[in-house]
Amino acid sequence: MKKSIQLFLCLFLFSALIQAQQRQLDSCNSTSTNRTIQFDGSSEQQAIIIDVSKDTNKMHVSINSTVKSGYLTVELYDPKGNKKGNFSIESQVNTSEKKEQVCGQMQKHIEDPVNGKWTVLLVPNKVIGDVSICTSLHNE
Repeated sequence: MKKSIQLFLCLFLFSALIQAQQRQLDSCNSTSTNRTIQFDGSSEQQAIIIDVSKDTNKMHVSINSTVKSGYLTVELYDPKGNKKGNFSIESQVNTSEKKEQVCGQMQKHIEDPVNGKWTVLLVPNKVIGDVSICTSLHNE
């Protein structure tokens, strides 16, 4: 009888733990997007849109770029047009004897981001290279 009570109690506690974890998972949602843009000598601006819903309470944006030649500026804007970050990188050594590859990175963690369309603006000047944009949006 005592073992039956212990087994019942263990099963009850295990079931309660599983239900609590499930409720926590049900209340926390996240989405992630990864995209890569390649430039082959381009000087044409590119605007990448990140659509943030009103339920989003955390946003993480990671931008990685590699430039083999040219000059690249990366800017992040909120839906109101306020600049939230930027960086520029440039290849400076490009001769027949030497080649250079320059990497740049920006990471932004934003609590309670403004909902709407955020913009990652890529401004290349004769860029050969690529940009990777990874976004994670969380609502709890």
